[in-house]
Amino acid sequence: MELQIENWPLDRLIPYAKNPRRNDEVVDRMVGAIREFGFRIPIVAKSDGLVVDGHLRLKAARRLNLETVPVVLADDLTEAQIKAFRLLANQSTNWAQWDENLLKVELEELRALDFDLEMTGFDLSDIDRMLEMETGTGDEDGEGGFRRMDSKT
Repeated sequence: MELQIENWPLDRLIPYAKNPRRNDEVVDRMVGAIREFGFRIPIVAKSDGLVVDGHLRLKAARRLNLETVPVVLADDLTEAQIKAFRLLANQSTNWAQWDENLLKVELEELRALDFDLEMTGFDLSDIDRMLEMETGTGDEDGEGGFRRMDSKT
């Protein structure tokens, strides 16, 4: 099935009441990201307006007083698939590991371009630690320990 993006008014979208993700404390960070990059990741919803994925983006859009947001429909999924997808969309952000050497290069290049590094979603203290690391070495325990901006529901 080919994805089609529609623009919906915010009041057409209904947050899922049993959403297990808590993200009120990071709405301002998502507001900043949307201001910087625009609304780049559509909200996934059913045609009745129930949000499947994108609760944080929806909260930020409301705070920004946006009139519409991009939406992709998930009507082709069963109720069980929707429940599972809602969890998967959030949990999958935790699957990957960072190549700290390449991450450092990306951060250094952004800094050289005078870009606000906080817009990467990393905490500034983590960015400072990463940029101070020597290339080719990880931190002492081998763990990245980097926190991301929670960009999902």
